[in-house]
Amino acid sequence: MRRRGLLALVALCAVLLVAGVTAVIADARRVTGSPEATGRAYLDAWTTGNPVAMRELVASPPADFLEAHRRFSTDLQVLSVKLTPGAVVARGAQAADLPFTGVRQIGELGEWRFSSVLHLAVRNGAWKVLWTPATLLPGVAADERLRLARISLPGTELLTRQGRPLPHDSGAKAYFDGLAHRVDLAEEDPASGWAVEAVSTRTGTSRSLVVFRPPMDRTLRTTVDWWTQAAAARALDGLATPAAIVAVRPSTGEVLAVADRLPGLGAFYTAYPATFARLVVERLKDGGLRRAAAGLGFGGALTSGFGGVCGTVRAAGTAGAPAVDAAGRDAVTATPVCMALMAAAVRNGAWRPPRLMSERAVGRLETARRPAPRRLPAKPAAWLRRMMAAAGTAAGLPPGVAGAAGTAPAESGAGHAWCVGYRGDLAFAVFVENGGTGAASAVPAAVRFLDAL
Repeated sequence: MRRRGLLALVALCAVLLVAGVTAVIADARRVTGSPEATGRAYLDAWTTGNPVAMRELVASPPADFLEAHRRFSTDLQVLSVKLTPGAVVARGAQAADLPFTGVRQIGELGEWRFSSVLHLAVRNGAWKVLWTPATLLPGVAADERLRLARISLPGTELLTRQGRPLPHDSGAKAYFDGLAHRVDLAEEDPASGWAVEAVSTRTGTSRSLVVFRPPMDRTLRTTVDWWTQAAAARALDGLATPAAIVAVRPSTGEVLAVADRLPGLGAFYTAYPATFARLVVERLKDGGLRRAAAGLGFGGALTSGFGGVCGTVRAAGTAGAPAVDAAGRDAVTATPVCMALMAAAVRNGAWRPPRLMSERAVGRLETARRPAPRRLPAKPAAWLRRMMAAAGTAAGLPPGVAGAAGTAPAESGAGHAWCVGYRGDLAFAVFVENGGTGAASAVPAAVRFLDAL
């Protein structure tokens, strides 16, 4: 009897199991379509500009679905859109994703490329798109609205003296950008372009999603030499602290390279304690330092086309002050560009103001008149050349390079490292912030720079 009851129970379970499987199969058969078919149909309707058909494929579309798409196309002047689906990614039995890429043609301005994902799921027995604003506007926050805005853009492309763009990671891009801005301001018709901007309805701030740049109106060559700039930039690679290398041509004052990894365009605008000053003042009597420094650009602005400063000299007000100045401790501060110009003055026997462009171009950009070259006294200049020739060899610079290296005190941390010098018609200054001794950081960077030329 018990055996019959057990057999009946087993039979009942089998019937229920078969019925359940049959129900699952039947339920699966009741799902119409597939995620790929629904997703592709949605993208096809989007491409052909049929938001009504798109809405039919969306699960619970918002009330403003049609208006959102119409407003988007109108406000941004979308002429066409091309969509390319990727491969469907299953997220279980009843959910999937379809990634896709797109290209929108924005008026006559150009193309806006984007990527997004269609999220799909089974709803009421059919595969549907789970639409959100991110489907239409990927990367745009809920409180942001899009607009097409006119923006100011650089209208001048600056090139090296060879007619080439700057080398990669040159350390001079900020200088080229600033110089191009100055050129644009001097023109009567500043350049402009367009951008698709996302504007926060909460804060009013905006950010550009895509920028449409017209062709550059002007291309101008600078004095920067591509090879010298590349050598300077690569010589700074591997230094653990901020640093800069500036190279100039002694015979003309042309800036051949400015690899600046200092904060705030420090190579042209931040003056640091400078030990090389003692090479200029050791043979000058009390009071002569300030007069000599003024003749070397100290105390005023540089008319380089990009601006800049040279440095400062503390007035000798107490006994012993000139000796402090001569040692370059605190009393004498200089920018790296100024130090390169001082080395150039020693090499050439005359100080020349720096320039990043032709004399004519610089004259248009600078309000102040460019100073004439200033001759150094012959005997002190000859003495400095002999000193630098001997010091360069002692410091470990390559043969034929005259120079000097040293350390200047810093407000905190290790001292600042300097190395200045010249070879042929090239003068340079290497500065390493908190680099310790010149021999430890500045000289190796100078050697790497010179060996690459």
